[in-house]
Amino acid sequence: MASEFWTETPTLKGAHVVLRPTTLDDVEGLAIAHDDPDTLRYFPFGIESEPPSRKSVEHALRSGRQMLTQVDAASGEIVGTTSLYEMSEPHRRVTIGYTWISSRARGKAINAESKLLVLEHIFGTLAARRAQLNVDDLNVRSRAAVLGLGAQQEGALRDHARRRDGSRRTTIVYSVIASEWPTVRDGLRARIADRMASAAPNPTGTS
Repeated sequence: MASEFWTETPTLKGAHVVLRPTTLDDVEGLAIAHDDPDTLRYFPFGIESEPPSRKSVEHALRSGRQMLTQVDAASGEIVGTTSLYEMSEPHRRVTIGYTWISSRARGKAINAESKLLVLEHIFGTLAARRAQLNVDDLNVRSRAAVLGLGAQQEGALRDHARRRDGSRRTTIVYSVIASEWPTVRDGLRARIADRMASAAPNPTGTS
């Protein structure tokens, strides 16, 4: 029997962001957070690549994946979403995906801490051995971000999916494994500290 940690969507709390199970009450907040028309540009064709709506959230909740709403801990505003799926307790592996974040939260501590919390859950609470991330080969920004957090590129799934515009997608597979997690964790903690320092007001008025 699968443990409750593998079957129940978690609530993950940090200093800057809270990730909690998505509900239909989040639809309006997700729609507001979806403030960049290119946010879902590289998602595979289907309802997952459409802007947030009651229909798309209902579909996600029925899909069986563990969908998490990302909430700014300071303001309480919804800033995005991510999901855990293709979860195998016997093989100790999890895929992270369906992730997007509001443009205002990109490059900030919220985004880095969200990744840290999800990976801490995977390698800590779940004691998984592998976290996988799949990215469209044309999504240069996301590919750089995944490499930046310390994931390793493994290979390409050619002609793997259909894009929203009808073109065929090659999916690049990345992973973090348990032995790499301490280094990845330290890097994410350092990134959060750097982003907090850069966001802090300069008391001397100098640059």
